[in-house]
Order: sequence, then C-alpha cells, then structure tokens
Amino acid sequence: MRRQRITSNIVTLIVGVAVAAIFLVPMALVLLNSVKSSAEAASFDFALPAAWRFDNYLTVIREPSVATGLVNSAIITVGVTAVTITICALAGYVIARRTSIVTRGVYAFLLAGMIAPFSFVPAIRVLQWFGLYNTHAGLILSDVATQIPFMVLIFTSFVRQIPTSLDEAAMIDGAGQLRIFFRVIFPLMKPVTFTALVLLFTYAWNEFQNVLFLTSSSSMWTMPMTVYNFQSLYTYDYSLVSANLVITIIPVLVVYLFAQRYIISGMVAGSVKG
Repeated sequence: MRRQRITSNIVTLIVGVAVAAIFLVPMALVLLNSVKSSAEAASFDFALPAAWRFDNYLTVIREPSVATGLVNSAIITVGVTAVTITICALAGYVIARRTSIVTRGVYAFLLAGMIAPFSFVPAIRVLQWFGLYNTHAGLILSDVATQIPFMVLIFTSFVRQIPTSLDEAAMIDGAGQLRIFFRVIFPLMKPVTFTALVLLFTYAWNEFQNVLFLTSSSSMWTMPMTVYNFQSLYTYDYSLVSANLVITIIPVLVVYLFAQRYIISGMVAGSVKG
C-alpha cells in the first residue's frame, strides 16, 4: 500500500512538472528574448543577453497601433466582463430559485448554446442592421452572447448551494427580489464571481476571431490583432515581437494572481449538494 502511494506521488509529480514545463518554458523564452538585442533574439535560445534591453518595451508601447490596441482591449474586456457577470448572476439566481417550466426551458435552451457554433455571417448582418458593426458595442455584445451559456451554468450551480432560508428571512423583513439578490445573495457569490471574472477577462482580452471578422478598421483592433500585425511588420525582430507578447500577457496574469484563491471554490460549485 505504501509502495503504491509512493509510486502514485512520483507519477503525479512527474506529470505536474511536465505540464508546468509546457506552459512555463515558452513563457520564459519569450520573456528572455524580449530584453535582448535584435541579433541576440534571432537565435531564440535561453542564453542571457549581453545587455538587458528594457527599452524594447518602450519601442513597442510607442507604436500607435499598440497603444490603440491596449485602449480597445481595456474597453471591450471591461464591458464584456461587467455585462456578462451582471446578466448571468441575475439569470442564475432566477433559474435556481424559480423551478418552473419556463425557467427550466430557458436553462435548457442556454445550455444548448454551449454546443452551438458561432456563425459569423448572420452575426455580421445583425450588427449591420443595428448599426453596431465595427463598434465597441458590437464586439462587446458578440462576446457576451458567446459566454452567457457557460456563465449561467456556473452561476446557477453556485446559487443552488445557497440555502433558500436566507431568501425567506429577507422576505420576512420586507425585502424585494432585487434587494434580496444584491444585498443577500450576490455578496455570497464572491467565489464564483471571481472565477467568472478571470475566465471572462482572459477570453475577452485574448479574443481574436470576433475582432477579425466583426471589424473593418484597424482603429478597432485589440491586442491580439496588434500582435498579429506587429509580427508581420517585425518578422525577424524577435526581441520586439516578444516584448509585444509580454505586454499582451501581463494584464491577464495580474487578474489571475489577484483572483486565484477564489477560482477553485468557484469552479467546483454545484459538485456537492448542500
């Protein structure tokens, strides 16, 4: 028994190290090359630079397209995250608390949306009809629509673990449904909310296809599009390309490090009945 446990621990350690290496090695390589000269970065290896070129980051930031991409990414990411969390938290609360035929039907319809592919041609036509094509609002609404099914699933699963006695006590005190949600239920949803925040932020910040197909102007490009364009402009200057990648990654890392302690508890919501 002890030998099996030791073997299991060794296998787990090996797998963990291998998985960590898959993610950390490329990141370390990009980070190291971002502070090298163009000639040193051309070899794309782990050799330390002769001189640390932190001015590569200034060169990238001064590029007009990168500055525009940062602003556009911030607008779209904040919009997608805020709108999706608000809508899905409210929807999850209603679906979890009102088990009627209507709510069950809506829930099933939303879950079906998780396997339905996103169709760009109808999306483009709809956005054009409403005058939202090539706008921040159009991109935000498109991203929100693709994320609603999964977010409703995790919010509904979490709310089902919150005792209904809390709602009943608030109703006895004269609180309405909205007040119950915002004053009683939503503060208890911190773990799943932070989980949703990290997932949505990561998705919206890294989204590429919607920006590619639903915009027609470079003034609407986000950071992934600027990376794509930047790489075509500086094909052989891997130091600047790497610096651009690092700048793109930093916001996601900051948000993840800030909210990581809530992620596991939010993701396992609904797996154990309360």
